[in-house]
Amino acid sequence: MNKLLLSLSVFAATVAMAQAQTKVTGVAKNAATGEEVYNLTVRLDGGAVSDAAITDRIGYFQFVDIPDGTYKLQVYGVGYDPYEKEITVTGQKELDLGDIKLTFNPNTAEVGIITLTDDELSDDESSTASNSGLLQSSRDVFARVSAYELGSYWFKPRGLDNKYNDVLFNGVRMNKMDNGRATFNNWGGLNDVTRRPDELTYGIEPSNYAFGDLGGVTNFDTRPSTMRKGVSLAYSSTNRSYRNRVMATYNTGLMDNGWAFMVSGSRRWAEEGIIEGTFYDAYAYYLGVEKKFNEKHTLNFTSFGAPTRRSTGSPNTQEVVDMMGIYYNSYWGWQDGEKRNERVKKTFEPINMLTHHWNINNKSKLTTTVSYQFGKESSSRLDWFAGNNPSPVYYRNLPSYFAYSGASQSAINNQTELWRSGQISQIDWTSLYEANINNAGRSVYWLTADVNEDKTATAYTNFQTELAPNIDLTIAASYQNTKSQLYREIQDLLGGQYVENKDNFTHARFNILDPDYQPTKGQRQGYNYEINRDYADLFAQSKIKGKFLDVTIGMKAALTKFYRDGKWMHESYQTTSYGKSKTYDFLDFGVKSNFLVKLDGRNFIQANVMYQTEAPTSDEIFPNARVTNVTVDGVKSAKIFSSDLSYILRAPRIKARATAFYTRTKDEIEKAFGYIDGANDQVFVTEVMTGVGKEYLGTELAIEAQVLPVLTLSAVASIGQYLYKDNPNYNLYSDDYVKPGNIGVPYQNFGTAYLHNYKVGSGPQSGFSLSAEYRDPKFWWIGASGNLLANNYIDPAAYRRTVNFFTKSEAEGGELLDVNNEDLKKILKQEKLSNEIMLNINMGKTFRIGKYSAGISGTINNVLNNKNYVTGGFEQLRIGNYEKAIDTNYRTLFGPKMFYGMGTTYFANIYFRF
Repeated sequence: MNKLLLSLSVFAATVAMAQAQTKVTGVAKNAATGEEVYNLTVRLDGGAVSDAAITDRIGYFQFVDIPDGTYKLQVYGVGYDPYEKEITVTGQKELDLGDIKLTFNPNTAEVGIITLTDDELSDDESSTASNSGLLQSSRDVFARVSAYELGSYWFKPRGLDNKYNDVLFNGVRMNKMDNGRATFNNWGGLNDVTRRPDELTYGIEPSNYAFGDLGGVTNFDTRPSTMRKGVSLAYSSTNRSYRNRVMATYNTGLMDNGWAFMVSGSRRWAEEGIIEGTFYDAYAYYLGVEKKFNEKHTLNFTSFGAPTRRSTGSPNTQEVVDMMGIYYNSYWGWQDGEKRNERVKKTFEPINMLTHHWNINNKSKLTTTVSYQFGKESSSRLDWFAGNNPSPVYYRNLPSYFAYSGASQSAINNQTELWRSGQISQIDWTSLYEANINNAGRSVYWLTADVNEDKTATAYTNFQTELAPNIDLTIAASYQNTKSQLYREIQDLLGGQYVENKDNFTHARFNILDPDYQPTKGQRQGYNYEINRDYADLFAQSKIKGKFLDVTIGMKAALTKFYRDGKWMHESYQTTSYGKSKTYDFLDFGVKSNFLVKLDGRNFIQANVMYQTEAPTSDEIFPNARVTNVTVDGVKSAKIFSSDLSYILRAPRIKARATAFYTRTKDEIEKAFGYIDGANDQVFVTEVMTGVGKEYLGTELAIEAQVLPVLTLSAVASIGQYLYKDNPNYNLYSDDYVKPGNIGVPYQNFGTAYLHNYKVGSGPQSGFSLSAEYRDPKFWWIGASGNLLANNYIDPAAYRRTVNFFTKSEAEGGELLDVNNEDLKKILKQEKLSNEIMLNINMGKTFRIGKYSAGISGTINNVLNNKNYVTGGFEQLRIGNYEKAIDTNYRTLFGPKMFYGMGTTYFANIYFRF
């Protein structure tokens, strides 16, 4: 009897369990033709379930043993718009979703190829780079369209610096500690891996992985089982920073034994890019190994990197552009019949990760990642000791200097002709070698590199659970330790034997602990120190889902610690350059909320609000870290408030969003380097402003309408006003401020910089795009767009907005100058760049050959070859005295440095997949 009862109990439990497990099925079809779609990825996420399937030859997919609950179903793949739907499992034996109708969209065949390339993502002035490349996979209509169309012209959504975008791989944050920005070069070329982020939030929307920042969160899940199965081969040709790209990827998918393997590699190269004298040589690799032990535990190992070597172009004044054109680059010169560029960037910082996915039960899951990243970034340039500046654009070489100096018109015209003929417009490498060979072994000129060698260890864990059918909870924590070695390394002595380890202007020794040190090739010179950073945070978020209202509330707490450890004792900074500095601690917090009002299944109203404090970066804490650990007064965490209000329409054929947004920042820090020609000071300086406050105000409008099954129209408008709102505290660091005997602090305070209501130089503050795309049922397409970039301003030089700019020299009494109002307006008026219209065209075709697929596509940006578009620029620090600034020739000589667009560019791509 006992055995019989036990058997009946087991049978009843098995039946009950079987009844509680549901099979979810469906068929993916082309919405226009009704044909089944093969080899699409289908994901089902919710509670502890995170599973993926591939549609078969008849478009069919299924998930088995799915417990009761609410899930997010996603369908995506090459050539189709992503599909997303919320489904509910309530104990039925089978949930048949029927036909899933997908919209053919060839643009998804190569997400990421149309707009940004590495020249925009990681140039010298990286704060000018657009973050639009991250948004091309977004489901948000404004984010997606603005990324494709406006992003290639350095348009930044909401005017935000890309330091406000958090980029994560398996939950681990990739943003650097020195400037807060992600180094995209570290995974450049791995399009098959980064094609579809696991999560991409826009603005201050809530994320399931991190609290986030003003620009949103992008998280990549690197499990092979989440990516396309099979082989992918691609070749691309372009005329931008590189000319050629090849990519190859193989993914086994999740095999019956629970293993999955994926490898991907690429190479991008150009002997010379569109900018004169620039080359590009980059490789990339990815390895993913996944083991699914059972339904609860999965382990994933990831390794990727992108060794890159490329040269860069120079920003130029309008005077130089007028003589030499927009592709002119002052960083190269001829050597032995080849173009040699002094500014070469090398990056290789491989990343290794181990991620554990634990489905605790049908409502809870825990994801944990440990990561280690190491490697180098280096940027080369010419350096010299007791020699003249070898740059062709050194101010004494320019025609405007001849005019400012009172030279005859004939001399001015002759100098202009020498420039235009190319006789003095490039670096003279031969003369540099000759100067060294004739100097008894000591190099007057040499090629050096500023090196950043990071070692970063990270641990991250994320717990998600369903507290109730309508309440979700996420708790995440992370710890990151970064040890960064920073130094200058000699790369080429240019015919010499050694260099002096002294400052070129003050002749102070860089290291008095070794006064006889004469560095040679491969050795350190100039500076040598470490920055250590510890960072820990805790993030909690809860989402309450109602019939008509969803509410999400998130909070974070973070602790950041920095200290500097100098390895050399600088002669001018003997008490503040060597050894460990004090530790700077910052305790920060944040709170954010999201309210989604569901008017019906298509119309929504969404509101987001966020307030947080944010620790400064290491560059901001130690603004002159190469020689001293002294920081300025007023270094504190920035305060950030942001909000937006949106109306959203998600109809079958029309998607639209209208948003108003407002962001206010306070107590931020900004720094710059340069030479100031002031009334009292003619010195090289580091400019540091504390108490910087900005306001970002604007609207975003977007609509995408499928007016015919084969025709889609899109319109986007962003109208912004981005201003400095607080007058910051202005400081200058300089060796000249250090008193004999190392007495005093190495900086001076110049009071207030009056920047209130100046425009933030962040690219176009307004952008408009109108596009149409025809998608033929036979899988070819053609599209065109017109884009207007407007309200772009040069970044203002703050020193000109201090009282010191209008003060007589101390020898003349130090009194305020008498100024002419008309001259004053000319000097202080912020330059507005011209509004420009750009036309883009894209076209292509995809093919299905049995179980194989192939495609060819092409994009032409700036079809009309508009070469008047200036993407951004900055006023030079040099103009530091009103009496000199009123001279028109002087203002021309030291006019704003500008970055020009590239004229007509193209990108052509062909791929083959099976």
